[in-house]
Amino acid sequence: MVSWEVRTNGTDLVPMTVFFPAIDEGFANGTGLPALVYVQGGAVDPARYSWLGIELAKRGTVVVMPRHPLDLAFFAADFGQAARRALVAPETAGVFTTKPVLDGVVDPGRIAVAGHSLGGVVTMKLALAGGFQAAIVQASYSDPADDGKLPALLIPTMYLAGQSDCMAKEQQVRDGWAKVSSPTALVVLEGVTHFQFSDSDAEDVKRSCIPTTSLDDAHARITSAMTSFLSAALATPPAVGEAQLRTIPSAIVEVR
Repeated sequence: MVSWEVRTNGTDLVPMTVFFPAIDEGFANGTGLPALVYVQGGAVDPARYSWLGIELAKRGTVVVMPRHPLDLAFFAADFGQAARRALVAPETAGVFTTKPVLDGVVDPGRIAVAGHSLGGVVTMKLALAGGFQAAIVQASYSDPADDGKLPALLIPTMYLAGQSDCMAKEQQVRDGWAKVSSPTALVVLEGVTHFQFSDSDAEDVKRSCIPTTSLDDAHARITSAMTSFLSAALATPPAVGEAQLRTIPSAIVEVR
């Protein structure tokens, strides 16, 4: 894991944390790896998603998590594009301190974007802006202002929902999923609540939204869904990984 800053809009500095797959000699430099730009939920510290960055990096994906002002990605959606540019062309992204670590690591044709809650709304804005080959929306759905643009989004997408989520309820996520074009998958994880996508479900409990599965189990199934989808979506030809998704325990999977 490495942290640094990149420049965007001429003067804005974007703090980023990057999780790298490891090899015996250190970081897996120069191997053309797939990558994921991950957008934090509203008022949620990106560090609370470190567990996911670590798990995906273990499975061969470079994960970059930009930090947004006031931890609200909606007001700085371009930070996700700045993170993507840092992976694709670090020499032009204004990367500070550790630029050589990025050189040649990521395959520019295999970069996905994902986000949780408010980060899911921003994820779709980033996907619509272009430059990403796949998108994952966790416990969320698109901004209604973007609905008219969604039919033109032809990259693979996955909507990942917790069946026990009291904030982004299953039907809301389903309604959002219905607006995107194929190829796309909807994965509903039984017993999973809203904040189990982060490192703690304490906020759910405070809201009397009680999980019916453990945090470890939720994380295992979230990781499995993310890995299965990314492996297929960033392959040639791209797909959604239906067969692998259907092996996830206690998951409802729909594909079109």
